[in-house]
Amino acid sequence: MNIKKLIKTAVIVIMFVMVAFLIKDNYYLITNKIEYLYKKYIGPDIRQTLTDNEYRKNENYEYVQIDTDTTIKSKKEAKNMIYTFLDAGWEEYMVKCDPDYLTCVDDIKEMVQDNTYLTDIGNFVHPFNTFEKVNTTFTSSGKVTLKKENRYSEKQIEEINKKVDQIFNENYDKSKNVRENIKIFHDYIINHTKYDANNTTGVSSINSSTAYGVLFDGVGICSGYTDAMQLFLEKLGVKNYRVSSSTHIWNLVYVEGKWLHLDLTWDDPIMSDGSDALNEDYFLIDTNTLLSKEDNEHNFDESIYIEAKK
Repeated sequence: MNIKKLIKTAVIVIMFVMVAFLIKDNYYLITNKIEYLYKKYIGPDIRQTLTDNEYRKNENYEYVQIDTDTTIKSKKEAKNMIYTFLDAGWEEYMVKCDPDYLTCVDDIKEMVQDNTYLTDIGNFVHPFNTFEKVNTTFTSSGKVTLKKENRYSEKQIEEINKKVDQIFNENYDKSKNVRENIKIFHDYIINHTKYDANNTTGVSSINSSTAYGVLFDGVGICSGYTDAMQLFLEKLGVKNYRVSSSTHIWNLVYVEGKWLHLDLTWDDPIMSDGSDALNEDYFLIDTNTLLSKEDNEHNFDESIYIEAKK
């Protein structure tokens, strides 16, 4: 073998080794690009059967918007994908990361592992579409599958719906305006519920953290009061969502052309003598009034609950 052939062989070997290392170090990027090109020009798009449940609100807000594009191109689209998945009540949802969005998988992992972040997104959906846990699976090519464990069981939802219908039919007054009817159900919930002072962790032998505990056991904490009130707001056709701080949660309601706060927990104070009380200090108040109370429970993130600033 002459010197020229040796050099040619050596160059080929070196190039092969370099390509091998390049593929190894950029496996995710290369395979994602290959799958993207295949999906875009040869293969079909992601096909899945998606059935919205009856509790989908399909609302757009400043912080989150509906987005059914299954190719995720940015962190904002990843957030909106999670919101759309929760809002629609889908049990499973598949999306894919655009090959140019290099941090897509890492961003989605970070989102679903942050319970506070997920809770903030979940506050914009119907209570029955909220979650106990969101699970994700990933492929090396950037395909993501979301599944969720529901916060309310089908049996609970059926029982709660019957109870809400009964209460609504017995108490709704068509001669009154929206604000007055909101007050009717605000008062009903407070008059039939005691705050669960023993539930300091969200874990209890009764369902005080959900609307079930409020409506059936007559006991609740802030999340239970808020969910129960939201069910009646939905029956009234009033635009609303939940607002949470680091320690508390309450309702935000769009009524008479304004976004106003509604906090049943603080309108149902624990009295030192054990007697019942019904207040309206937190009934449909604006943000300035809410924050002026300086109770250290209502300092919400204005970059998330943007409507509350209006």
